[in-house]
Amino acid sequence: MEEDPLAYHKSVLKDEMLARRLRQAGDLRRVSQSRKQLTKEFTNRPLPSCPETRQIARPVPEDFYRPCYLPPAHLKKILLKDLKFETHHRGSFLLLRVFCQPFRKSAVVAAIEDETRDVDRLVVYQTRESLRAFEVLPESSVVTIKEPFYHMEEDGRYALRVDHPSDMVVLDHFHKLYPEQWQNHEETQMTAMSWKLEGDRAVMGEEYLEAHRCYTSGLACVDPEAYEGMRNPMRDLCRSRSLADLHLSRYDASVLDAFKSISNRQDDRAKSEDAEAWFCRGRANYQLGHYANALHAYERMLMLAPTDLQCHQELDRTKKRLLEQREGAYDFAEMIEEVTKNGYFADRASFISKTEARQTQDRGRGLFATKDLRMGDLILCEKAFMTAHPNDRTPRSTVPVWLDSVQKVVDSPSQSKDLLGLYAGQPHTSPISAPIMDGVPVVDTFRVSRILDLNGFSYTVGRESHAYGTSAMMTRESPKSTGLWIRVANANHACLSNAVRSFVGDMIILRAARDIKNGEEITISYQKPAPLLADRQKVLFDSWRFQCNCLLCTSEASSVAKMHDLAEHVETSMAFVADRTLDTILAADSELIAMAEIVAEDLEEMYADNLMHRLPCLGMGDIWQWLCQTYCQNLNRSQLKRCAIKVLQSHGYWMTLQGSQLSIDLAHGIPTVAVVDALMYLAGVAEGEQQIELRREFEAWARRFYEIVNGNMTGFELKY
Repeated sequence: MEEDPLAYHKSVLKDEMLARRLRQAGDLRRVSQSRKQLTKEFTNRPLPSCPETRQIARPVPEDFYRPCYLPPAHLKKILLKDLKFETHHRGSFLLLRVFCQPFRKSAVVAAIEDETRDVDRLVVYQTRESLRAFEVLPESSVVTIKEPFYHMEEDGRYALRVDHPSDMVVLDHFHKLYPEQWQNHEETQMTAMSWKLEGDRAVMGEEYLEAHRCYTSGLACVDPEAYEGMRNPMRDLCRSRSLADLHLSRYDASVLDAFKSISNRQDDRAKSEDAEAWFCRGRANYQLGHYANALHAYERMLMLAPTDLQCHQELDRTKKRLLEQREGAYDFAEMIEEVTKNGYFADRASFISKTEARQTQDRGRGLFATKDLRMGDLILCEKAFMTAHPNDRTPRSTVPVWLDSVQKVVDSPSQSKDLLGLYAGQPHTSPISAPIMDGVPVVDTFRVSRILDLNGFSYTVGRESHAYGTSAMMTRESPKSTGLWIRVANANHACLSNAVRSFVGDMIILRAARDIKNGEEITISYQKPAPLLADRQKVLFDSWRFQCNCLLCTSEASSVAKMHDLAEHVETSMAFVADRTLDTILAADSELIAMAEIVAEDLEEMYADNLMHRLPCLGMGDIWQWLCQTYCQNLNRSQLKRCAIKVLQSHGYWMTLQGSQLSIDLAHGIPTVAVVDALMYLAGVAEGEQQIELRREFEAWARRFYEIVNGNMTGFELKY
């Protein structure tokens, strides 16, 4: 095969850059561009009229480093001339000013200067996607870079690189570190109300970050003694900043600012303003999933504004979320209709009260039942912490969900404990919160990346109204979305699991595959179990660095001698399923059917140990399924019945018939689409034999398994 010249050229350049980085590491920085050159580079770029949508480069492990956990007061101030190539300047900080309009590429890029007018480039990753570069780093803004990293970028030039949001702080003009020489003296003369008016103008232009900056500057100007006996603008500024926080998804801050703005005075104007504050508080709590607090806020608002229609609507919506949160009372058909209309999002609460996350004996944290659960019961229905969906520009990309998760923790620190407590390569015995430094949560973006890699789920969207449209049993060719569900992420793997997941929009559904006792660990299968043990273990080890020791895997591991022959027969079996052209010649080709029967019998012999212990025989199901389809087309009821029973046994389900009463041993089964199909084949056979009660029994069991596999009953009638 010919080598791609372009790929080879890129590979050579990458190797040369790496060699240069290693060679120059630790050397003192040398000025590569003058102020004139930098100014020309930045001023000649067109200003985008709207936020850019792009694919973002994912950091590579060799660039990983931890954030700074110290305030500038505990760090030593240095200048640009003190920087060294490929060095993290631990214990130091830089004070810089942006002197040109920044721009976006794979990050926000700005031209910066220090107090000596020395210049360089600053590259800031992990910024909110909806913000334009000049909103993140306005021209003339002053920033501190804590423990700066001077690094070679992809274009071969060195720049200051910021990966952790808390490592860069944009200073307000009243900050004690703000140099006098960079002060805008017009701003220093502005009053609190002047800042309020500036902030209101920014809100009108939907520039909420600038509005937040103005309101914050106004609050810094408020002197309580100067307003004694007069209307204090502090409450107005807090209420306005609460609304800006809400638009910026800074829900924790919005709740706090709304609370600070409430006066509890009885004049009409104060009541109207307090009603507005309670409404902001309610909306922010709703977005945080704190529905009881949201309900309280809306009720308080209605005491002040009893005829407000929007508040009544929000109150009713919040009551529905509380019912879902407390009782798991979901209308899945309505949820699917909502998701079908808006694409990916379901406005629903999480129901997780039947579970708890705690330490296991030997596998880190796990998910446990807090009450007895019956087969098919709803274990939980959880709203995603974050989701990302493929599109034309970013097919199958998980980078947006990673970036949004970082920003979500920065914006609402109360949510950091659940996320950062998840497995990231080293197990934690308890959840941990992001520490707050300089008023900003310190979030290690590389740790968040690892958490998403190890705890996220891929799933399919857009098929919710179809049969098996919400099932996790997707094909490899399906477009995959990515999401993180924090409670479910605590569940450990077992190929022979006791719970099955499915998805509706950004909601994950977990149902019991068999009865689960109070206090028993809830397990899920991280992957669709492969027929061969070696293949299953390889995927698990490559992706999550562990090997499964469930009952099925340990049993098959004791029969290593048979594995080679089994692999050959499984390959033959799967060939029958893969060759779709066989469907047109099934009825006439008796030799092909006889060959399939021989393969199935050989597989049964090789799976003798599994069958004896009533364990699933994952390599055997496909051939029996194929034979079921064959005999169904041939209208051979007796053979169809035999093969359908074999399909059930292949998945670990053994049935017992007493008259028209059907019971199924659920101890070691794996529920799949094939199990539902087999039960419906048996229902058809019973109907053909005029055994109506037995047909109803088989269909009832099929419905139970369908609900487990699909999460809800949508599509069953359409399919069967």
